[in-house]
Amino acid sequence: MSTSKPKNTNENEEIDLGVLFNSIGRGISKLFALAGTLIMFVLNTILAATFFVRKRILYFALACVVGLVAGVFVERISPPKYVATATLEPHFDSARQLYSNVEYLNDLANQSDSIQLSTFFDISPSDAAKIASVEINPFITETRLLQDYNAYVTGLDSLVATEMSYKDYTKQMSSYDRKIHIIKVTSLKQDIFGSLLFPLIKSVSEITYFKDQQITQLKNLELADSITKVSIVQTDSLLALFEDVRIVEANKEFSNGTNLYMSEKAKDNTEISLLNRKIQLSDKLEGIRTAKLKAKNVVDIVAAFPAVGYLEKSTWKNKKVQGVLAGFILLSLFYIVIHLDAFILSKKED
Repeated sequence: MSTSKPKNTNENEEIDLGVLFNSIGRGISKLFALAGTLIMFVLNTILAATFFVRKRILYFALACVVGLVAGVFVERISPPKYVATATLEPHFDSARQLYSNVEYLNDLANQSDSIQLSTFFDISPSDAAKIASVEINPFITETRLLQDYNAYVTGLDSLVATEMSYKDYTKQMSSYDRKIHIIKVTSLKQDIFGSLLFPLIKSVSEITYFKDQQITQLKNLELADSITKVSIVQTDSLLALFEDVRIVEANKEFSNGTNLYMSEKAKDNTEISLLNRKIQLSDKLEGIRTAKLKAKNVVDIVAAFPAVGYLEKSTWKNKKVQGVLAGFILLSLFYIVIHLDAFILSKKED
């Protein structure tokens, strides 16, 4: 009896494994069958749409020609729009205010409120009326995102850093968290852009909250600069002192060999530490001066508006292309409505 039990157990395990593998096989087969059905549905839909358009190719061609003519007409009567961009780097968490101001200006442009625009930019109402839109977007590149993520994770606790993936980091970041932002202005006048950037920056820089932060940070950086320079001078003095001691000891005619060896070893370690400290202080001083340079402005101009804007040339914004697409889509919608109506009526009769 003791020998029969293991056999039954093995047989049961083999049966269970067989059922499991058969279930997995059926599941995979159903998955592939579903994928094949979806692919065939998509292909059949595309094929049916192609046959449908082919049977009515003259009507679709006529609709596209009408759309093309309409696009040419709209392009001729519409005044040309010029575009210019500026790149900014806001500091002291002023990006939110910058975005708010740009959205306010864009609303004024959409409402054609030339009086408020002229007051804000200090330009004539006629020039302000030419402003069509004001937009702002963060400048995002994969390289910069990786650099920001690396700097962010480095400053976190090791346990927290392991839980913060790159994908989670990019999801939690808002537009205000980006360092560089691009402002895009669209205008009906080509040479208006040169006078728009300074008033926009001034509207953020002169807010008391940001000015106070700027003054405080500049004072702190100035103090840190002075302390670091004093530390570097003191380190240089200590290094010079060690050099003088070396020269004095080198001139001694008699010294204890063992004691001299140990003394020299200790001095070498101390001198290396001082040299490392000087390097660290120099790097710190460089960082402080870079921070001082950035703190001089609430909003730094990376690239200003050009004096003259340019015509934005894009295939999808071309009126002719838009007209052709509009004609094709409108006729397609017309046929869809007709066939849907016929389908509903047929179901009603049934």
